[in-house]
Amino acid sequence: MVNLVTINGASVDFDDPCAVAAALKRAEMEITLGGGVIAARFEDHEVSWTAANLSRLQDLIADYERKCAAAQGVRTRYAKRLRFIR
Repeated sequence: MVNLVTINGASVDFDDPCAVAAALKRAEMEITLGGGVIAARFEDHEVSWTAANLSRLQDLIADYERKCAAAQGVRTRYAKRLRFIR
């Protein structure tokens, strides 16, 4: 069964972390380039804002990229070795 979710107007299979990561990156790009910005003007004053939390979105993208790499068998973390020199 396919679990479809809508991300930024596109239907994406929620069980495919690579597809979710790609859709989230497209959403991030649109937000960064000014998409979804609301502007209000009153006489000489204009205020614009967006309701997105960009740092949380970037964390979510990183999480799904890690899941995508794990699904493809790519290692993302490596053990570090310490060596003491006298």
